[in-house]
Amino acid sequence: MTIPTVPSLVVPEAFSRWLESRGLIYQLLVDFYGRKPSLSLVAQWSRSRRMSVAADMTEGGRELKRYLCSQEPSELRQICERENCEYMRLMNERAASTLMAREAAELGREEEFCNVLSDVYASAGIVFKKCGGEADDHLAIELEFMAVLHERMLYNCFSIRSAMELLEIQEHFLEEHLLRWTPQFCERLNAATDSPLYLGLSHMLEEFLPQDLQMLRAWKTSLESSAASMA
Repeated sequence: MTIPTVPSLVVPEAFSRWLESRGLIYQLLVDFYGRKPSLSLVAQWSRSRRMSVAADMTEGGRELKRYLCSQEPSELRQICERENCEYMRLMNERAASTLMAREAAELGREEEFCNVLSDVYASAGIVFKKCGGEADDHLAIELEFMAVLHERMLYNCFSIRSAMELLEIQEHFLEEHLLRWTPQFCERLNAATDSPLYLGLSHMLEEFLPQDLQMLRAWKTSLESSAASMA
């Protein structure tokens, strides 16, 4: 009896640097868009090799690295206090004048998006622990969804088939959700702040997401070619 085999997942060198970086980029964006920049958070990223890996993919990331990694330890507390105030000014959804980092706020379809996203997360088997009661369409939640799928694709997949399934979910999510509203959000954020932290994050987000979609498509093509050659 012939036992069918599933092609194993091998990451070509051309994609390895991107795959190493993208999970860190999503995590960095989740950390800073999802909560106020605490002293421990800023110190963690400014003193870690992860910052260099995450920063090198975009000019916005390099801006962020120059800002965070150039600070003296004695300056971090004052910087955190200043950026905390800026986070509250920009992201406090209870204030009418703030930027609402939510898909529905940009596209004006509140109930529809919350219901759709809840179904998307559930169908992928992902449940978020929302410490601050964030909505399903909050930027940090959508980015965390991508981060979780990346981890699954890279570390819990042992075949081209399973990696392809997770890749296609991410590709669709970028096309149908994140890239439909974050360009407008970043444009408004750029105009609303002169904070080096939030300008760096905004520039990083608007550069990285289109790049990430392009790389997902290229890797998908590579995986399809590998699967075809083994058929």
